[in-house]
Amino acid sequence: MTKRFTATIIIANVIMGLLLYLSSQLMLSEINGSVLTGYTLTTIGLAPAQTGQVIIPIAISMANFPFYVFILFLIVNACFIIKLLTSKETKQNPS
Repeated sequence: MTKRFTATIIIANVIMGLLLYLSSQLMLSEINGSVLTGYTLTTIGLAPAQTGQVIIPIAISMANFPFYVFILFLIVNACFIIKLLTSKETKQNPS
């Protein structure tokens, strides 16, 4: 395994970790001040908080970005693992 490939793996994981953190912060800021109406694996339902006697029947559905980033994280790392396993430099010589 070369130093360049190692650096690529580290940089990719740092970037994906940052994306996971930022997407989680985005979801938390969207949920703040709203009422969670429901969620699935890929979407989160939000409604504005009800104040007083007025009932607002508006609800929005938002993509679950941390889930998508986590799946991207797994796919990229699986590609790195496959690349490492098929690399000729990492195979050990039988003695």
